[in-house]
Amino acid sequence: MDLDYLIFLQGLRNDWGGEGLFTLVSALPTNPLTAAIPAILFWCFNKNAGLFLLFNATCGRVINELLKGTFCVYRPWFKDAALTPSAAAMAKASEFSFPSGHTQFTTAIYGGLAFFYRKTFPWLIIPCAAIILLVAFSRNFLGVHTPQDVLVAVAYSVGLLFAAERLFAWMGKDRERQVLFFLGGLLTVLIVFLWLYFKPYPEDFMNGKLIVDPTDARAAAFDALGFGLAFFLGWFLELRFVNFKTTVSQKDKLWRVIIGFAILGVIAVIFYPLMKMLLSVEAYKFFKAFLPFFSILFVIPLIFTKVEKKFKR
Repeated sequence: MDLDYLIFLQGLRNDWGGEGLFTLVSALPTNPLTAAIPAILFWCFNKNAGLFLLFNATCGRVINELLKGTFCVYRPWFKDAALTPSAAAMAKASEFSFPSGHTQFTTAIYGGLAFFYRKTFPWLIIPCAAIILLVAFSRNFLGVHTPQDVLVAVAYSVGLLFAAERLFAWMGKDRERQVLFFLGGLLTVLIVFLWLYFKPYPEDFMNGKLIVDPTDARAAAFDALGFGLAFFLGWFLELRFVNFKTTVSQKDKLWRVIIGFAILGVIAVIFYPLMKMLLSVEAYKFFKAFLPFFSILFVIPLIFTKVEKKFKR
């Protein structure tokens, strides 16, 4: 039934168009503006809100990679030759299909935003829910995910929002609990990495080629490791050695944004191409996941607090 639904959407796409529009919608989670939401909140307006979104985005990605690597569900077009997904979306599709990473990240950021501010700004729920539903539908419309791929991604991402709220409330400002959270997070990420790296993967062929090369699948373990370590190391180091405040002037907030995105721009424009050229696939996957989020959480706050102290003196 799920494949019949995708074939129906494929007919709409071919007969009535809409591929360009939904390609833009599908790209929303990977748009720099989406990543900017938790960063700006964290640096300038509400540290707890930014941290909440960053936790759900990075740890949700670890869960996503865990589920992908554990269940090893192939993309829909391998199940039915009648399916022809969007070429642009297909080119960017990762190894396995279940669950949808685009939907997970969208739910983490926009769902997290609506969830955190549900009492202060309840009107946010409607546009944020609309964005999540549109991105989820776009993955089906473009033919790269089944309905269950996106539904499960939304379900566990929403569940993570509730769990994160309770977890952060339990941790509070208690140093012992913060250390337990840090060590427990590192241990969990390491276990997920070891499982994904050493587990067996299916080796099925189609037209004489492996559908998913186990070497490529194992490289995703480094993606999960990078995201997980970025959050727990970045959060803990900032808490212990920086511990900045957001109660600063509008001028300082503007400089924080300028410094922050200048550093992230250097990482994207200079470091990513160099790493891709010089490092192995596994190392590149790790640093591509690790560097931006670790920088948002620790490196950039460390730099802008040093700059602010210097100018105040």
